[in-house]
Amino acid sequence: MYFTKDKFFNVSRKSVLAPEMTAIWDDMGVGVAVVNAEGICEYMNPIQRRADGFSRIHVEGQHITKLYVPYELTCIPTIECLRKSEPILKKSYFYMTTNNYLASTVTDFFPLYDHGKKDGVIAFIIWTGSSPLKDSKPRSRKPVSTVNKSSGYYTFDSLVGDDESLLEVLSEARIAAKSPSHVMIWGESGTGKEMFAQAIHAESDRDNKPFIAENCAAIPENLLEAILFGTTKGAYTDAPDKPGLFEEADGGTLLLDELNSMPLGLQAKLLRVLQEKRVRRLGSLKEIPIDVRVISILNEAPLNAVGLGLLRSDLFYRLAVVGLAVPPLRERKKDIPVLASSFIESSVQNKDSRPVDIDPDVIQMFSEYHWPGNVRELLHVIEGSLALLGDRSSIDRTCLPRHFRESFEAGISRQVSSTEVSQQEALESSLLGQNYFDYRMVKRNSVVPLKTCVQKYEADCIRNVVRLTGGNVAKAARILQITGAGLRYKIKQLGIEDE
Repeated sequence: MYFTKDKFFNVSRKSVLAPEMTAIWDDMGVGVAVVNAEGICEYMNPIQRRADGFSRIHVEGQHITKLYVPYELTCIPTIECLRKSEPILKKSYFYMTTNNYLASTVTDFFPLYDHGKKDGVIAFIIWTGSSPLKDSKPRSRKPVSTVNKSSGYYTFDSLVGDDESLLEVLSEARIAAKSPSHVMIWGESGTGKEMFAQAIHAESDRDNKPFIAENCAAIPENLLEAILFGTTKGAYTDAPDKPGLFEEADGGTLLLDELNSMPLGLQAKLLRVLQEKRVRRLGSLKEIPIDVRVISILNEAPLNAVGLGLLRSDLFYRLAVVGLAVPPLRERKKDIPVLASSFIESSVQNKDSRPVDIDPDVIQMFSEYHWPGNVRELLHVIEGSLALLGDRSSIDRTCLPRHFRESFEAGISRQVSSTEVSQQEALESSLLGQNYFDYRMVKRNSVVPLKTCVQKYEADCIRNVVRLTGGNVAKAARILQITGAGLRYKIKQLGIEDE
């Protein structure tokens, strides 16, 4: 088997699907898919299955048009590669899967040959940003009011719950939706932050304009810049004339997920685009005016991200004109029964729409559980329970996924242990009085030499400043008011040189 930048030589499907090759494909960090000359999928590696939402779907043996719906093009690139019998390199495009996952990707397609005869296509999916998309034609058993009929996005009616903490955020979000200001949403993973973002767009006067979402953590820095701002032909090798997401979202909304994962250098460029309301494609001297509302999402409090040097403070002030903190499920536990019922009604596992209730014992478990995965974890538990329900009409303990039961029991054990430790500490405190603090520090081996504390503080300061300067040591030295040589010595001395 031979491979060059342009093509495979003397490669057939039999070669690429040999056991030793599929073992390599299975462990690769990029997506790999193989179809035969008739367009039938014969292989897809695990990472691509997960990206496209096919983890529970048997894709082998299905025609490519049964799996993917072209979103931007008149022809699926795999079919185009088969027809032309030529490689298609660094193909950037949008697509939608038939199970309602919307994705954007950069892919290399190579035709396969068997003794000169067309034998199929192998695709290397360099990266994929995907997310579930609400179908614009909801199933009849799902309440139609939860989805915007014209756009297919979540609405505020999709956000189920009566807890005061949730209602307060919903009220703020509804008001913010009517404003043209940028919005920043933060909260733990699985709390429904993107649902809030889609609902804000659907309720705004931009609802008939594009809504484009991008995950800043899923794409390398150099590629993310090209995706956001666009490219001009010749900007780099094989660079096409292509608009960026800001141009594509003109008049609408751009969602930047995991903004605190965006490199600081790119954050500075993003700030300029937001201030000037103009974007310049890579390799171009022309500035293009844009009108885009940005909704940003963080998985931690933004001031924490600023303090850790992960988010520029000036970008925070620009984007957090309206700030929404989505509460975790453990802070709104009275919503658990209504959420669980909603998930049961809308689940694909409940094909017959038969009434299913939840055993009171299970509701009690749900109320005591700490829900680290939040609403997403609850949805997962309900789906798993329905899969094991069989002919029964009530979800009891035996239906619950095993991992949830084990996690619940482990959580109760930790709570008991924590209570016992607290009781022991209370006893020691009453016996030792004012000396208790010193006793506890020694007992837990928490006494740290002053020199170690100072070194740790210095290292944290240097890391944050170097991050803020994008790795520019000379600029960092000026900010820290020491010489460049002194800073380099400190970086080496504190063991952060490799970082």
